[in-house]
Amino acid sequence: MTARRALVVVTLAAIAAFGASLFASGRIGFYGIVEKVVFEPNETAPERIQLWGAFAYVDGGASQNIAVSSAKRGYLYFRLLSNLVAAENNEVAMKKKEWADLKAVAGTGQAVGFGSWGYIGSFEVLEPDRVAAAPSYLWERKPSGGERADLRVRPASETPANPATYQTETGVVKIADTGSHANVVRQLREALKTR
Repeated sequence: MTARRALVVVTLAAIAAFGASLFASGRIGFYGIVEKVVFEPNETAPERIQLWGAFAYVDGGASQNIAVSSAKRGYLYFRLLSNLVAAENNEVAMKKKEWADLKAVAGTGQAVGFGSWGYIGSFEVLEPDRVAAAPSYLWERKPSGGERADLRVRPASETPANPATYQTETGVVKIADTGSHANVVRQLREALKTR
């Protein structure tokens, strides 16, 4: 093999390895400590929900080394699917139950994991305060295909608009503050101290 051909092979291998890290994909959810829940238009017949507290993305892919983003204080904003689509998928009751579970842990200091969305891009750039500007894309599953989702942890000063469709996987799961999740819970609690 000539030196030039070897250089081309090494260069192509480096580009492939670099590209794989830039354009990965997977599933993400949230770890969070919920301080309060706001139902819209009301708790009896909710269509949208604001979750206030501290949140971090968790890489829900097949990797054995689960990655977690930095934690940020603010709120997440979600909606149900349209009634027609949700009724066809039998998801409304399940999602409303999860919303009730999130309200039940609100204000208790209990860390939880919830949700399931897809991402395309590098997990490392998914920071809760800059998702909209990041080169990664978060998407929500829909019968008609994926759609980009605004899953930012929004600052308290931002008026709620454009909620992402709430998606579920394993329900709301309580996270212990000891063992393998101790560092994540500590980061969430630290984020709650910021104003």
